[in-house]
Amino acid sequence: MTRPEDRGFDSYRSCLDWLFARHRFVSKPGLERVRRLLETVGSPQEKFDVVHVAGTNGKGSTASMIASILGEHGLRVGLYTSPHVVDFSERISIGGLPIDPERVVSLIDRLKPGADEIDATFFEITTAAAALFFAEEGADIVVAEVGLGGRLDATNALKSVLSVITTVAIDHAEVLGSDAASIAAEKSGIIREAGVIVAGAKGMALDVIRGVAAARKARFVPVDSGRVVGRASVTPSGSFFDFEHGEWRFEALSLSMLGRHQISNAATALVAVLELARGGSLDLNERSLRIGLADASCIGRLQIIDRRPTVVADVAHNPDGARVLAAALGDVFNPERTVAVAGIMGNKDARGILAALAESVDSFVFTRPATDRAAEPEELAAIARDIGVEAHVVPTPGAAIENALSGAREGDLVLITGSHYTVGDVMISLGLGRTANAA
Repeated sequence: MTRPEDRGFDSYRSCLDWLFARHRFVSKPGLERVRRLLETVGSPQEKFDVVHVAGTNGKGSTASMIASILGEHGLRVGLYTSPHVVDFSERISIGGLPIDPERVVSLIDRLKPGADEIDATFFEITTAAAALFFAEEGADIVVAEVGLGGRLDATNALKSVLSVITTVAIDHAEVLGSDAASIAAEKSGIIREAGVIVAGAKGMALDVIRGVAAARKARFVPVDSGRVVGRASVTPSGSFFDFEHGEWRFEALSLSMLGRHQISNAATALVAVLELARGGSLDLNERSLRIGLADASCIGRLQIIDRRPTVVADVAHNPDGARVLAAALGDVFNPERTVAVAGIMGNKDARGILAALAESVDSFVFTRPATDRAAEPEELAAIARDIGVEAHVVPTPGAAIENALSGAREGDLVLITGSHYTVGDVMISLGLGRTANAA
């Protein structure tokens, strides 16, 4: 452990400033750098097994459900997700607790010399820091969410015992491809030779995943092989559903994460856990499965952060995610009127996102989160008006949420959405969550 007096960083803030500056490094895709970086700290990834979760949407929620269920079984479970919503420490947790900021500083300080030598990127360093942390904390198993794609993502340097692909839709087309087949092929890069792949994708994407699994002699398990039985109950306080997969059947499972789409994510998580049990990696206990699923949570996923009026945060940031969000708003809340505080990244399909929300949102308040990657709010407002939705512009997220709340009535819903950055900035303005400046 690095002593405080020997550290290269004088604070958590200065450590994160250095780390986030690594976003500027654009190198050839590949796993060589992250593997070299891991070697500089003793190859910690060899000390634990990984459930590897990829997908366009739903992978953060699914990973959180898997981790919660495994933890309830008495395992020491690490969880690695991205991006964060409020604070970097959300990305790395063990036993349900986020990493301490002081530990982040220590880990990054130890990785800095090797990172500087090879010009490692932000995500490569963060992945190596997570692996080092999990190894030192004695994790029995780690649930790791892919950052982007799968095949060349830094998390693919980890040693997985089970691969999971949630959904496949068009996002990051400039990197992954502009059609479902190309994107599915990239995500299928996490499938291991003679491994197990649980796939929640549909149509052509599922066919691509099946083909890669066959080529690698991996056991292919479509999530449709496990199914929700009968009609699920979806309410503003959670959901109840029956589920079966192979020889297993569970009645009246409960889920606190809101929306019918989370039942679909839960089905993927349950199939993954049951396949771990089938393979001998888990001694399944039904009570632990039930409690773990019911206790699972994921920040910024249809999260109620206030009531009267209801204020909901959701990090939907592509058209597919926006369509799911729109369906959930009516299914779960059915408000009298919905006002959306929204900020979208400049590389996203803003028109597709806004069109998906148009039938569910009465008015938009567009803002710009604190990143130079954000789209101009005036341009977003022009798109919204073009598709027939009232739109206003308020420059900062804090002022935008105040504006939305000032005109909201008790039966209304105020939605915060469009990106992780927007949700995070609004939550910080409302005093929710730990931030680097407060640590």
